[in-house]
Amino acid sequence: MLKLLVVKFLEIVARLFCKMDKDLVTLYFLNYSGCNLNPLLEAYEKGEIKNCKFKAIELPEKPFESLWKRLLFKWYVIKSIAKSKVIVTTHGGRKLRGKTIHIELWHGFPTKKTGLMHKRFQTWYGGKPDIFCSYSDFGTVLRNACVGLSISRYVVTGAPRNDYLLTADGKKSLEKLFGMSLEGKRVIIFAPTFRFKYYEDFVEGNKSYDNFFGFKEFNIQKFLSFLEEIDIVFFLKLHPNEELLFVDHFKRFGSDRIRIIESAILKRERTDFYKLLNGADLLITDYSSIYFDWLLLDRPVVFTPVDLKEYKETRGGWLLDYDFWAAGPKCVDQESLQREVKKSLEDPSYYRPERQMVLKLVHQYRDANSTKRVLELIQKALSGERSV
Repeated sequence: MLKLLVVKFLEIVARLFCKMDKDLVTLYFLNYSGCNLNPLLEAYEKGEIKNCKFKAIELPEKPFESLWKRLLFKWYVIKSIAKSKVIVTTHGGRKLRGKTIHIELWHGFPTKKTGLMHKRFQTWYGGKPDIFCSYSDFGTVLRNACVGLSISRYVVTGAPRNDYLLTADGKKSLEKLFGMSLEGKRVIIFAPTFRFKYYEDFVEGNKSYDNFFGFKEFNIQKFLSFLEEIDIVFFLKLHPNEELLFVDHFKRFGSDRIRIIESAILKRERTDFYKLLNGADLLITDYSSIYFDWLLLDRPVVFTPVDLKEYKETRGGWLLDYDFWAAGPKCVDQESLQREVKKSLEDPSYYRPERQMVLKLVHQYRDANSTKRVLELIQKALSGERSV
């Protein structure tokens, strides 16, 4: 309660004493794990949007231990938002002035029941954005079930981060980041979804991280032999909120065939994960929405739904029919995973019709112009156009 009162007080002070800058756009919060804000910031730095100023607020790598530092950072955020003509967010947010225009990009295609659709919380945290960017009309319907906005506030733009996916040289970026050659090698990226295993009474499935995939049995030596046999380099990309808990655990395997894409390294090199993603020949995931972006590449994907029943019961569904939406083989043990990975790499047409069907539903745009479309929205908002 005291914390909320302090925040409310800081917001009142900001509204009273911080004058709005009609040219200021604040990007809130920046990270490097597939953030839709990074392409906007790069475009601004290249001069692709004129007559404005961009301010990017980055998430701290670790929570501040000092209460004083937490308050200072909170004040910095509040002050920046109060001064802004436009705020652009990816995880929700709230503007402080009626004249500010809030553009929400979100951070993936809607697959989980959140906000108003969540069976436990049934509320949408944060403010109601003036503009909510979407992948497609179908995506808008799914998202709005969770958010509850006027449908006129949605604009189909596509996700800016997918421009990286369609244009970057991911394999070259991986080579540079890890100081290794991938010439002639096959590359796999495993990107599982985030799970709230460490929040009391709120569990997303029953996956164990004693091994990569949560299989009941997993032999790391057999897996390493498999990677050697068909010349694969296997990259792990954990969710940033889980990474600190598990990165040291995964490092113990100590093989050049298994590498970890760490958020700290991406931040140090100022490289977004989506600049690396198309360096993979195959994606492995469980329920992560990264899969829907991956569809744009028309490359194989293998799923590991080891705890699908528990996940659906605790998190609230995954687009109803997992077998339909997850357009690829589903593997719940090591033997089937290795078999299906090999088959998927050898046969590009494997599951292609199913992938193409989902692609058409999810993505209205399949070009590399999503950043441009969002920049146009920002430009209109700066000129005073609230609705577009």
